[in-house]
Amino acid sequence: MPSNHEDLNMMMDEQSLIQQVQEGNLEAFGALMDVHVRRLRAVIALNAPAPHLIDEIAHETYVFAFNHIQDFKRGTAFFAWLKSIAWNLLRAEVQRFSREQANQVKYAERRLFEVAPLKPLEAAAKEMDGLEKCLEKVPQKLKQLIEMRYRLSFSTQEIAERVDQSSAWVRTTLCRLRRQLRDCVQDKIAVEKTS
Repeated sequence: MPSNHEDLNMMMDEQSLIQQVQEGNLEAFGALMDVHVRRLRAVIALNAPAPHLIDEIAHETYVFAFNHIQDFKRGTAFFAWLKSIAWNLLRAEVQRFSREQANQVKYAERRLFEVAPLKPLEAAAKEMDGLEKCLEKVPQKLKQLIEMRYRLSFSTQEIAERVDQSSAWVRTTLCRLRRQLRDCVQDKIAVEKTS
């Protein structure tokens, strides 16, 4: 275990390296990173959701630190600065990954709909007939929501502004309407099969 004297020497060496880097000595940056590479990779590994991100985030942290070394205030904790850079990069990567996953799910749903085998025409006609009958029972105000969303392709935000409601209200109402219409159509088809 290093003594306080050794810690002080290491800190003085680190401050000297930082000064050299800020004065343009590029080789000193490599030596400065060597001091922290293992600890930084350990911090990233503890927080990264996937192992492949460890090297990627560590590399991006070094690049960012190099490009912004003039912003670092000498005399402050350099490792804490590196750690905050890594944390921000990791957070941004996780957010990007989440958005990408959501987009992939949406794409898969669309593709599934596009390539789904076509139902026999008779069954599709029964569903359309059932849907028309079920839509007749929907109040006019709610029919307008359906028309804006599915015929005019308005976003939920655009609909919310037009009907003076929140986007959450529009999404919830449309979800309930879809469920009610689906149940209604299935009931009508089931009744026709038994008669």
